[in-house]
Amino acid sequence: MNNGTSAGRCGQRPWWLCAGLAVAAIAGSLAARPASAYEVISVTNGGTIEGVVTLSGPRPAAAVITTTKNRDYCGDTIPDPTYSVNAAGDLANVLVYLKGITKGKAGPSEPLSLVNEHCMFSPRVQGAMVGGQIKISSDDPILHNTHPQNAETNATIYNIALPFKGFSVTKPLPANPELIKVKCDAHEWMHAWIMELDHPYYATTDAAGHFTIKDVPPGSYTLAVWHEAAGEKSEPVVVTAAKTTTTKITLAAK
Repeated sequence: MNNGTSAGRCGQRPWWLCAGLAVAAIAGSLAARPASAYEVISVTNGGTIEGVVTLSGPRPAAAVITTTKNRDYCGDTIPDPTYSVNAAGDLANVLVYLKGITKGKAGPSEPLSLVNEHCMFSPRVQGAMVGGQIKISSDDPILHNTHPQNAETNATIYNIALPFKGFSVTKPLPANPELIKVKCDAHEWMHAWIMELDHPYYATTDAAGHFTIKDVPPGSYTLAVWHEAAGEKSEPVVVTAAKTTTTKITLAAK
């Protein structure tokens, strides 16, 4: 994330304060949910939700992060990925997920991947399902640590030292849905986000702002999008058997 120098505003407040409010709201919402009642079923007539998330209004000025450590490897500056927007205004790193879905396909069997890569985390934003695992690794020849925390309480989930390139550790994810913020204590500009849900119907927008959620049982749901700075937005969505529902969602920069 930006180190506080971004020119983005939310009213008269700096964007990072608004981002903190958005994080607190979604984290509180996830924490308040009851224990998972999600039921795995065979989905043979599922539909697909496809769409694009765009950024409305003036785009935030391109920002850079000024590094403070390991400059010989990390460089003096790194592009700030908070608002990753293409020429068409499409927004990357937005988590898109369904609310109110209680049954459907099984979750992924492979662990999530979170890589310390050239002094940043990759991916920046991703979803996860309760009961899964995460593989934390480093591609850098410098010391990193990966420190996931509950985004609402700042409680440490674990803190993994990654002393050399190629080092990796696989750990279980928390037992309940929550928004997880990840930091590197050795490099304070490094951040990532993991939204842990009680179902597998989520996706992260790519560089073109595009997302796809497949194998959704037919029905009416709420489709939510979350961005670390622009916040959250929801809309109703109807999924038809073996059909593709398309949508375009707009978020405003803050």
